[in-house]
Amino acid sequence: MLTLELKTAIKITKHLNKFLTKKFKGFDSGDIKFKKHREVVTSVDLESNKHITEILLKNFPDHDIISEEAKKIDGKGTKTWYIDPLDGTTNFAYGSTEFSTCIGLEDNGEILLGVVGIPIRNKVYSCEKGGGAYCDKKKIKVSKRDKLQDAMFLLCPGHSPEGRGRFEKYFGGGKNIKGHWRFFGSAGIELSSVADGRADTCILSDIHPWDVVAGVLLVREAGGKVTNFQGDEWKIGDETLIASNGTIHDKVLEMTKDLK
Repeated sequence: MLTLELKTAIKITKHLNKFLTKKFKGFDSGDIKFKKHREVVTSVDLESNKHITEILLKNFPDHDIISEEAKKIDGKGTKTWYIDPLDGTTNFAYGSTEFSTCIGLEDNGEILLGVVGIPIRNKVYSCEKGGGAYCDKKKIKVSKRDKLQDAMFLLCPGHSPEGRGRFEKYFGGGKNIKGHWRFFGSAGIELSSVADGRADTCILSDIHPWDVVAGVLLVREAGGKVTNFQGDEWKIGDETLIASNGTIHDKVLEMTKDLK
């Protein structure tokens, strides 16, 4: 049986799938503003964040909320929601369909649940710790591919010069990667793609917890593995991430062994 927290997160995400699809089709490029490192933000981010926050506060007033688009809300308990109401804002603002919504919940460093919405595909990925991973109501699993030359890599260097520099040092912008590789620009899409087997690994740099908490648990519950670039199990606060089907993880780490 689903917990109230997961039911609430799924309900929010289904609403945002419809809301963001509608806003995307009628988006005015004059609404684009820029944050640090020229990262894009729009009024749609803020509207979506307001919707999520209001519902979470109503249902779980003791929980903390950490969002990309607002200051931290302090509750009285130990649980914290990590939310990115529009992950892939730059894609959204410039007319690309690769954007998502990410909602995750953790308690004392342990991720309890994750929900990722893909508005244009009208899909909702969800999981709870120990309960498996699902796309809508269908259980999903990572791929079984074991050769790097056959693998699909999803790459995201981040926005900051530091993140991009780190990525260039590790991967030469992708030229050192065997197999097939793509840039999507949305951690929610990249991690859910690994979770359901459409991709075999994703490599992310310069990340924030709200980008990936939900997707990290999705990959793990689908049978995959998630570490930082050094090979340690990924935890909140790490700025680098490698998620894979598990089978090729050590091979991917070997490729990145010289990364500092």
